[in-house]
Amino acid sequence: MANPLVVNPDLPNYMHVMGHHTTTRAAIDLLFSEDNPDNSDLSRQELEKRRKACVLVQQNRDMMALLAFLEACFRLDYANRKRLKLKDGLSRVLIRLFNRKRNKAALMDDIVKAWLQQGVLTHHQYDRINSAFQLRHWIAHGQYWSPAKIKPHDLWEVAEFVESLVNARMFQSDGVDLAGA
Repeated sequence: MANPLVVNPDLPNYMHVMGHHTTTRAAIDLLFSEDNPDNSDLSRQELEKRRKACVLVQQNRDMMALLAFLEACFRLDYANRKRLKLKDGLSRVLIRLFNRKRNKAALMDDIVKAWLQQGVLTHHQYDRINSAFQLRHWIAHGQYWSPAKIKPHDLWEVAEFVESLVNARMFQSDGVDLAGA
């Protein structure tokens, strides 16, 4: 039998990630301000260049956290539909998938594709999720290949999209506060 899914009680939700981003951005702005005496020997241009580089790294980290959160939403939903023995069309498809693959189901090729095939996601939403997870894959695995085929994303685009999916209340969260409201 497959190992049961254990929910991390410290699972960061949407509000945690975005709150952390806001706090970190404020800290970065203070660190690279002209008022910081550690920066007295840097030109305004060099200071701005360093600040922008640091912000970009932080945005990638926060996009990674948001996309990890989105993956957790899909995987928790997948397990909860099986555990709760839900009877809607998507649940029946995901339960059959769970019975075949257990916790080995591929996120995009199995779980998210089932959402698309059952009409829960539009093709546009599916393409956005796929593109975002390709970006996450690139960020996670060292960025050692050119992201030429990956559509560029910015944090706010990813945040808005993740928030819209979570707020649509499509996920069977079983009491886990996904939005953090």
